[in-house]
Amino acid sequence: MSIRDLADFAPLLIGERAWEVHQPVRRRSASAWEVWGRATAAPARCRLTRDGPVAAGEAGDGQVAYRWATATGELVVRLWQDGMAGALFHAANAEDGAVLADAPCGRIRVARPTTLLLIDRATLVEPGGWYARMQRFHARQAQFGREAAAPLEHAAHARHVEEIAARSGTVHAVSMRSPNAEFFGGFKHAAIRLYEHDDLHGATCYHDAPLYYTIKDDPGLAYIPRRNFERLVGADRLRLVREECYAIALERVVVPARFFGMSEDPQRAYLYALHRVCTDLATGWFRDFAIEHFPELARTGSDYVGRFDAAVESGQVRRKVSPPESDEVRQALADNLRRVQSRRELAGLTGQAWTDAAERTAASA
Repeated sequence: MSIRDLADFAPLLIGERAWEVHQPVRRRSASAWEVWGRATAAPARCRLTRDGPVAAGEAGDGQVAYRWATATGELVVRLWQDGMAGALFHAANAEDGAVLADAPCGRIRVARPTTLLLIDRATLVEPGGWYARMQRFHARQAQFGREAAAPLEHAAHARHVEEIAARSGTVHAVSMRSPNAEFFGGFKHAAIRLYEHDDLHGATCYHDAPLYYTIKDDPGLAYIPRRNFERLVGADRLRLVREECYAIALERVVVPARFFGMSEDPQRAYLYALHRVCTDLATGWFRDFAIEHFPELARTGSDYVGRFDAAVESGQVRRKVSPPESDEVRQALADNLRRVQSRRELAGLTGQAWTDAAERTAASA
């Protein structure tokens, strides 16, 4: 296959180069040209093999990827089998949209902003570079989100999220419809839970009881029906997400750090927890809601650490494990903090830059 053959695939430009068409800048970036096409559109003479271009090979899950070095930047081509997200997005952009004449492979159709937003949104479930991508997504949605996406684009987005989850291994093995003990008992790092998870909720909730508990059909199951969530007023929907983030931040960051005599900024710990809710600790509509409302959720909204400390002091919350802790618990807590730091670095949640950006994002909500 050669660059000239790409015309047979009705190539669709996505990524940063496509955004630059919709958001003109003085000079183009050095980002790669990302092109999607349908593998089944290949004529017989364009055999999808591993030889020919600078680099080619199976990208997995039915995709074939090609790369070329060109005078205006690397050209990355992905060919998608029918039914896959890329093929569905390609079909949704088949007949309209801007056309760019000077791409390395000649004339090329540019994906609409609605498609680009949905592609970017799907990748927000991945942890790598998460914070910067979340910032860009919401800035672009504020500018281009007024136009409604087509049904086929929504179907492509849902398929893309499924493919990303399958590829990254973030598909949850335990159903939310499981009994509480089974669902929470499956936590693979249970040794770091020095307090009962529900007690952390109770210490930091906004009302007399945690919001998630008040909207369950069956208190014995971990499952929360979406219809019950949507009956909440808007402020309580945000509070429910915050309450979950408070419990995660305390359990995985604040309490383990204190165990070793370290202090942890509540906002940093909270934003780490929100990052986990938006990626691999939640799925489906709850994760979608957190992603969609990230600017409003970016600040803690409550002195949750102070309220936790008050609950401990009053005896409302008691530790499950009393000193002296075992070597197993100590090692588990140390390993957990290393995982937290590794995830922060992967997500771009380190240093003053993201702290300042969090303030700007929250202030603009």
